[in-house]
Amino acid sequence: MAGNTRDRGEIPADLGPESLQAVTAFVQEEQAPSNNPLLLVMRRFRGLWVPTLVSGAILGIILAILAYNLVSPSYVSNGLIRLVAKEPKILYADRDDSRLRLYDAFVSAEATYIQSRPVIERGFEILLDKSRDGAPKDMKQKDFADMLTVKKEKGLIAVSAASKDPAMAQRAVRSLLEAYVALHAEQSGSRQSIRARELEVRVLELEAKQRRLSGELLEIGEEYDATSLAKAHLTKVTQLEELDLRVSELTNTLIEMEASGGALDADTGDMEIKRATLLDRAMADMVFERAKRAAELEKLQMRYQDTHPKVATLAASLKVIDEAIETRRRLIATLGKTGAITGADGAEKSQSLAELQALRTKLSNRRQDLSDEAKHLNGKLIKLRRINAEQAEVAGMLGETRRILDQVVLESRNNMPGSIEILSRGSLPDAPASDKRKQIAAAALVAGGFLMIAIVFLKRQLSGVIRYSDDLDAIMTHSPASAVFPSKTQDADLAAFLGDMQMGPVWPNAGTVILSLIRFSDKARFPATRLAELAGEQGYRTLLVMAAEDAGTSDKGFSDQLMKGQAFTASSKGHFDIVTLGSRSMVGGYSLDRAKDWLIKRSADYDLILIYAGHPEHHFSARVLPNLSDATLAIVSPGDSVRAVRRTASRLRNIVPVMTGARAEDPGLQSTTSMQSQLKGKNHEIAA
Repeated sequence: MAGNTRDRGEIPADLGPESLQAVTAFVQEEQAPSNNPLLLVMRRFRGLWVPTLVSGAILGIILAILAYNLVSPSYVSNGLIRLVAKEPKILYADRDDSRLRLYDAFVSAEATYIQSRPVIERGFEILLDKSRDGAPKDMKQKDFADMLTVKKEKGLIAVSAASKDPAMAQRAVRSLLEAYVALHAEQSGSRQSIRARELEVRVLELEAKQRRLSGELLEIGEEYDATSLAKAHLTKVTQLEELDLRVSELTNTLIEMEASGGALDADTGDMEIKRATLLDRAMADMVFERAKRAAELEKLQMRYQDTHPKVATLAASLKVIDEAIETRRRLIATLGKTGAITGADGAEKSQSLAELQALRTKLSNRRQDLSDEAKHLNGKLIKLRRINAEQAEVAGMLGETRRILDQVVLESRNNMPGSIEILSRGSLPDAPASDKRKQIAAAALVAGGFLMIAIVFLKRQLSGVIRYSDDLDAIMTHSPASAVFPSKTQDADLAAFLGDMQMGPVWPNAGTVILSLIRFSDKARFPATRLAELAGEQGYRTLLVMAAEDAGTSDKGFSDQLMKGQAFTASSKGHFDIVTLGSRSMVGGYSLDRAKDWLIKRSADYDLILIYAGHPEHHFSARVLPNLSDATLAIVSPGDSVRAVRRTASRLRNIVPVMTGARAEDPGLQSTTSMQSQLKGKNHEIAA
């Protein structure tokens, strides 16, 4: 036992590359991927939990608000009908059991009748007539019938209507009750006697006479009633009295003027002076200017003392304006006394006898017109009072006839086992009977959250792009190895990747190793030159070949050597050599044999050949050279098409997916970091 004991830090000398690769594969063997649906959901929401939950909460709140505002509570209005029995003991069982059965049948019949089609149709018509502005435009008779519920409760019939609008529920109940009462009255009318029909005819005649009197009243009085015409007639009479006084005064004035010979001129002159003073433009301007300055002086006196220069200046200007006004007034008075204003001297009369006589004649004519109008109004007033008296008489007769008719109709209903009585015509509900807005809003809130989760899940599921490294597991299920690099690739990551490749099954045990590099988008970046540099530093004679047309052109290179047969030339870049694309276009392609011969020749001089072949969908080299390589490094970046990667993986062997530009939450990046840390130090010895 002691002889078989070996230090854990030592590697046995007989451990060959094949055994080392087997041990490495055993250590790095991962558990087969599980088909747990929960893990699938977790993968789809990786990195989107917080935005999804926030968006779901916002969408849920919006849907909850919309649901709360769109869903209306249900209001119920109730009406109650009582069926009153007319015969005594009809509600109680006695020797004659037919009475009780008769009353029950009457209640059941009325409950059925109120739900019949004629009552529903009449109620719907009444509802439309009374609520043309409030009834919905698309409301139909079936909707009206569905709103109503009729229940029989012993001697009562309960009618209820449910609606989102409390006023509509009330109108529906009242319309149905009104239709029921109206149809009940129409049916009872068929049982009325001949006397009732005669009274109805008399009522119609009196109503027609009343309408005729109303028409005459409107035709005679037009827009005025008797009271208005009386006021207008009184106004005309008052105007006549005033005109009579004026004519009397003019007559007396004419008599005095004829007797005095013009002694009334002094008063007339004073009137002309006052009139000229009021109509003088200069006087009006000075008065207006004085008012403005007086207002300004009041404002200045509130701000300054009376001795202030501004106050003193404005007061002096007011004094000057007052003197000018007084001077102008005296001038007008002087002109009036001299007769300059009236255009006559003091001896001339201000008003001639002819003018006064003409005025008296005009007033007399006006009095005659007013007298005619007063007579016309008085005639209308007499007619209106007569019509009003007739209307009052007809109204009394109509009321008495209707009273007698109601009595006759009431007597004619005695042949029924009972009568109906509306106890409640439907009140306006002040609170909803059922309010599910909160429940629906809560359901909408939850539905909004789940809807957003479903949208994000379906978008991720159907997007058709690669986001994380584990998305490649479903595409490249038989890949011998894989690698994940962040946006900024470190030399340690490349060195670890190169070491994993050497220990992996894609690395041949002997001979030259040929690795092809392909990418699926222009944004995919991989430091191929740095990888070649690290391989050269590890002791491999490394050649980097730029075989894709997006790698740039030069005078001599791969295309010239392969297609023109030029001699091989390579540029030295530190620890590796590089062959550029060349000047020859490879759109037309090249044969597989030429490419194979070229690689065989280069294998004699190099241990590792790295070939950048470009995009498999666009470049010819990416379709040919990977088939001649030991392994193909598929450079994939987040956002690349799943379909393009799947097509390429289906036709290539030994394809190694390499995720570049991985996000920080990428599981492959985290596992790679953990694996690299485990492969350091003694963990290598433990794994061996």
